Amino acid sequence: MKTPLAVLFIALIGLAAFMMGRGKSGGQVGKEITEPNTRTVSSQSVASTAANAWPKAKPRIGPDVLTVEKAAQLTPEERIAMLKKAALLADPEKQADILCGLISAMTQDELVESTRSLLDAQRKGNAWSQEVWNALWTQWGRVNPEACLALSKTGERYPGWNGLNGLNTYNDYRCLMAGWLEVHPEKAMDWAKQPKDNMREAMGSAFAITSSANGDLKQMEAAILSMSGDDMTMKACFNDYFDLANSNGEKPAALYERMDAKLREAAWTETIERLSQGNLDEAASWYAKHGSDPGSDSQGAANLIVRLSEKDPAGTLKWASDLPAHTGGPDGRAFYPAEVAFALWRERDRDAANEWLNKQSVKTPWISRMLDPAAGNEPPELPGND
Repeated sequence: MKTPLAVLFIALIGLAAFMMGRGKSGGQVGKEITEPNTRTVSSQSVASTAANAWPKAKPRIGPDVLTVEKAAQLTPEERIAMLKKAALLADPEKQADILCGLISAMTQDELVESTRSLLDAQRKGNAWSQEVWNALWTQWGRVNPEACLALSKTGERYPGWNGLNGLNTYNDYRCLMAGWLEVHPEKAMDWAKQPKDNMREAMGSAFAITSSANGDLKQMEAAILSMSGDDMTMKACFNDYFDLANSNGEKPAALYERMDAKLREAAWTETIERLSQGNLDEAASWYAKHGSDPGSDSQGAANLIVRLSEKDPAGTLKWASDLPAHTGGPDGRAFYPAEVAFALWRERDRDAANEWLNKQSVKTPWISRMLDPAAGNEPPELPGND
């Protein structure tokens, strides 16, 4: 049986804090929406910029492709019947040839039925092309995004799936926002300016906010700062911010150093994630300097330690032992980077790790817990190694 520390470790080392694997979701919306901050960017400008910013899929071509124009000539009943037939095809690309055109011509009632059918089929193992999902949520954004958002708050959770009846991933919300900005930019921006309390919705808002920047980092910084008070959306905006910076050849660490203090706090998590995906020595140096900055979190630190430990678990532990603890652990207690590093080394070489542990001072709280038999704390086991 896993110990409490094992639960802590599993929570810390999830490497997909900002990844968009289908079936993962944030918590349900439960907070009362407060008055949004005032924006100075025009909604029409945002709509135009968002249309250019959103990656456009090349039109599907070929004799089996059903175009939107042809799909629009069918009755709603015919479109639904064709969708159900296409679901039986074994080739995801052939399915997409038909489904993308069908979906892009659908009305709200058709979208409700199609969404249910596609999600039910996926839960049974049908791997739809991502183009199909993008077409579905973008069309919802054009037709009735508010209804789609309401639908997405319902469903039953069960193992391996979040159970939502609508939008599920960060990308889903961005597609919805792209369609919404295309048709009703004012309403889309009104929704985007409202504080969010789950990261999926915040990613949709962030797409609208960052799209207003016309591809300019300074404008994007100003747009993000205008959302001050909505911490989740501000954090979500840095996904696009660093993508733009990367395309301009600018480096995350240098950008972080020159940021406004409020931007730094919101950017901390994405900064360490970007650095951890690149030069690990640079990432380690940056963390040693900024590990206790406002906005720091244990998840980002643990991700870095996991990556460093893959190369040198013993060296990573010795490095992490000199790092201070900081608040923000998932169980509310102080987070010690060395505790995660020790667990990783212990999985690779139990004897060497335990020998190191027994030579350490018990004055360090996490080591004291490990060495105290009465505490009942074994070092955390890695997931999948029961």
